[in-house]
Amino acid sequence: MPSSPPSPGEPSAGDDPGLEVRESPVLHPTIQVLPSGAVRITAPPGTPVSSLLDRHSNWIERKMREIREISRERSGQEGRILLRGRFYRLEKGPACGIREEGVVSYTTSRDLKAFLKGVLRHDLLPRLEAQAGKMRLRFAGLTIREQRSRWASCSPGGRISANLRVLALPDATREYLVVHELAHLLEPNHSRKYWKRVGEFFPDYRYAEEELKRYWILIEQDSIWEILKNV
Repeated sequence: MPSSPPSPGEPSAGDDPGLEVRESPVLHPTIQVLPSGAVRITAPPGTPVSSLLDRHSNWIERKMREIREISRERSGQEGRILLRGRFYRLEKGPACGIREEGVVSYTTSRDLKAFLKGVLRHDLLPRLEAQAGKMRLRFAGLTIREQRSRWASCSPGGRISANLRVLALPDATREYLVVHELAHLLEPNHSRKYWKRVGEFFPDYRYAEEELKRYWILIEQDSIWEILKNV
């Protein structure tokens, strides 16, 4: 739906490059602070944006501060790709590979993307099989995808879809993600009962959830992952 002109005195995305206003027939306005530090507002047409920003200014500033703190972890890592919780230097070579000394060799961006999908599949399948055995359930298979806003998902039929970005996560966080998705075969939503189930198999799930948020910001700021998303 095209946006209508802003009311007099109301900011628009064109007025502030750090502000994006999306008009939508939603019941209540929502505010997001994006990994770039920009603020996105989704709200019904005619919502007084300025007063909305004023009411939530403390929350917005706190989120911006968190993003700035996380962004400092990328200092000095420009041009490197985040994999398995660490930054790797890219090196053109005759074949794609990951070396322990912190180097990823590649031929083309397209070949590197295909190679990383294979690496992630090889990593996740044994984890899924082992955890499914512990949880006494079965899953229907694994698909590696490029989801826009999710780390992973689980279909009602038990098929797990994992975002290629999962390969950027540290070992323990990838393990948590496996538990998180398989637990949906026991409880379909994020109810209190669901989180109790998750806690049975991954007690430190609250910390893992915070790590997922932190790594999403780091990846959104990663120029190499951005290139891979578009090939």
